Parts: sequence; structure tokens; C-alpha cells
Amino acid sequence: MWQRLLELINQVKRRIRSRLQSIALRILTTLLPESATKAEAPPVSPTIAEPELGLVAGVPPQYRQRESLFTYRERVFFKALLEDVGDQYQVFAKVRLGDILWLFNEPENRKFHNNQLQCKHFDFVVCDKDSYKPLLAIELDDSSHDKYDHHARDEFKERVCKETRLKLLREQVQKTYPKGYVGERVHSAIHEKADK
Repeated sequence: MWQRLLELINQVKRRIRSRLQSIALRILTTLLPESATKAEAPPVSPTIAEPELGLVAGVPPQYRQRESLFTYRERVFFKALLEDVGDQYQVFAKVRLGDILWLFNEPENRKFHNNQLQCKHFDFVVCDKDSYKPLLAIELDDSSHDKYDHHARDEFKERVCKETRLKLLREQVQKTYPKGYVGERVHSAIHEKADK
């Protein structure tokens, strides 16, 4: 079925390409003086076959549910985080920056800047147990953060946290976390002086 659909799409593409070439030739002959078109009619180049990428236009997107909200490493950290501070704070996972930060002014290209908040998330956010005020954002860093696009994302998160005075804890992923380790890191980051 898919093979037949691809064949039909390719036939349509060839027809469109051929039709566009004839239209372009007609336009060219009407724009140029008659003597130029007779003497120097542009040669019609043979159609070059494009490599098939396996992409099918007009096919609706198909969605699938992930097996887990977390990667394995995120799950290990989250369990340790809840174990160490879950009774003292509210802890949330995969929180969009736009859920806890907002664009205060009207800069040029506001939509772009607002999208920067809407399209990125913190791995975890620790909030006050009663008011739900965000106290600390946590980012887990693994080898993927060595990539260039991750550097830009990380720098953006650090900049907006500094501007909004939201504390940010960057934690290197580990295979396991000793009891109390994550809680100590969280308490230390929350109670750290804001003058940094």
C-alpha cells in the first residue's frame, strides 16, 4: 500500500515538474523578443531524478505514547529527590520555563522570546510546600549536554534563572545517589546566598 502511494506521489511530482517547465518556456518566449527566442531557445534540460527520502507528504502525523515520563537516569534521580526532600517540599518534573517564568516587558520580537520560555523545560522544580512558589530548578547534566545546541539551551536557562533570581542546581547524573546526598544538595542550593 505504501509503495503504491509513493509511486503515485512520484508520478504527480513528475507531471508537475514537466508542466512547470512548459509554463516557464512559454513565459520566456513571451517576454523575450521573437528573434531571440527563435535564435536561442533555451534547451530543455532532462529531468533529474531526486533521491527518495521516504518522506510522504499529505500523510497525517502518527503519535505514540512513551513508555515512561522519565529516562532511566531521571527516574533514579527523581526517586532519590522525593526520598530526601519529598516531605519538606513539593517536587515537580518536566516543568516548562513558561509555567514558572514570564516575559515582563514588550521587547522587539516578543513572540520569539516568549517561545523560548514555552519550548524549554526544567528537569525538576522544587517548590514551597504551602505556597507552591518555585524555590529551585534542577537540571540533570549528562553527556548530551556537551553538544553545541545543549550549550545554548543551558546558557539560556542559566541567564533567565539569574535574571529572575530563581536558583538553579545543575547535577551530574550518577548511577545511584547515596541516601541524603540529593537532599543535602537541594538544601544547600535553596539556602545559598543570592549574591552569586
